[in-house]
Amino acid sequence: MKIREVNENKKQFIALLLLADEQENMIDHYLEKGTMYVLEDDNVKAECVVTDEDNGILEIKNIAVDPQNQGQGYGKALIDFLASKYADEYSILQVGTGDSPLTVPFYEKCGFVRSHNIPNFFTDNYDHPIYECGVQLIDMVYLQRCL
Repeated sequence: MKIREVNENKKQFIALLLLADEQENMIDHYLEKGTMYVLEDDNVKAECVVTDEDNGILEIKNIAVDPQNQGQGYGKALIDFLASKYADEYSILQVGTGDSPLTVPFYEKCGFVRSHNIPNFFTDNYDHPIYECGVQLIDMVYLQRCL
């Protein structure tokens, strides 16, 4: 397993990016300013994009594992990589996600705790309703992990 930084042609991974953020123009807001990593195990299994949010906060803007490879530890491996790589540079690793029974428990298992919400984020910023596990995503839930 290898994790490498991607500096050019980040959109070549658009299929993975869209798994985590299903509206391309929202991805465009952070993709170029963010730092992208891909996790390879024979081929690309997962990706993530992080941004510097100032005040010692590094934010995961997008993280996705190929559906055929979910549940095999690749997402957790990326988060552990980020926590290790950026521990000397940042004090907090944070992520914003929908209040979903799939994603929130995953982040909590990776050491994140709920921080705050942004009400109506998904209904205000996306051109269509987003559902996960039959639940419409409305508020953005922020979780943080101390580095």
